[in-house]
Order: sequence, then structure tokens, then C-alpha cells
Amino acid sequence: MMVMPPLIGVILILVGIALFILDLSVTNHGLLTAGGIVTLLAGGLALFGAGVPHSGVLLGVLVVVTMLMGGVLFGLLGSLRSSKGRPALTGKEGMIGEVGTVRRAVGVDSSGWVFVHGERWPAVLAFAPEETDPRDGEPMIGVGRKVRVVGFGDRGVMHVVPVGLPGRDWDLDRAG
Repeated sequence: MMVMPPLIGVILILVGIALFILDLSVTNHGLLTAGGIVTLLAGGLALFGAGVPHSGVLLGVLVVVTMLMGGVLFGLLGSLRSSKGRPALTGKEGMIGEVGTVRRAVGVDSSGWVFVHGERWPAVLAFAPEETDPRDGEPMIGVGRKVRVVGFGDRGVMHVVPVGLPGRDWDLDRAG
């Protein structure tokens, strides 16, 4: 009967641990984790077959560690996969669609201030409603009115539209 040297088992265990660590930085859908599990178990079996003292305890510990690491990494990869495609929750991109309150009147050409997410932002009206007459002056959204964020312009200027139905409740005040 041919006996495998214990060095091969140790090398296989180290390769398995390296595959687990490498899988954290490479996008491969868990292939390296599966390889790490197989390599760790093969290294434990190689040590068990080599007649190393207390190799039965070592094999049991390797099986438990392999199952725990594999479960954690597969769970982590699964949660990362499920979070792809979700909209951004932070930064400017995460604020689009949020409702804020006007703190200083906002117009199409004149910048005002809007309070959104506990912060004060410079803002302009994204577009003039169709029913406004240019001779009446610039359409303005008055202080205290609700607006919805639709985008961002130069230097962090927020583009907003009034909350309400067109033609019924634009919440616009006329300047001039």
C-alpha cells in the first residue's frame, strides 16, 4: 500500500484556504469557493491517509471549518448577487424621486433652496409648466411647498418639480 506524504495534505489545505481568500476578490460566482471546499477536504483526507497522529480530529475540524467557510462565502455571494440591479441608496443618485420642502422660492432661472434628507440643497425648477404665460413672469414654487427631485445639474444644483397634478395643483406662485 502506498502512503502519501503529509506534506501533500498540508499543501492542499493551504491551497484551499488561498482559494477561499481569492474568491473574495474575483467575480466567478463561487467557483473558487467550491474548489476551496474540495481542496480542503482532499488535504484533510491526505493527512488522514498518511497516518499523521490525531488526523481523525484534524479531519473533523477541517470538515467543520470547510462547511462554515463555504456556507458563509456562498451566503455572502448570494446576497451580493441579489443586490445587483437595485437602485442606488446613497449619494445624488439615491435622492432622485425623493420629496423635499422649499426653503427659499425656486424658479426656472432663479435658484432657491430645498430641504431634502436633512440637508439644504440649491435647486431650480426643472421645467416650466405648459399653462404658464411667459408675460406673467417666471413660474416660482413658493416657500413651504413640496417638490420632487428629478435630477441634478452643474455644481450640485438639484432639479425639482412641484408635487401635484398638472393643471390642478401645481403649487406655483407667480413672480412679478
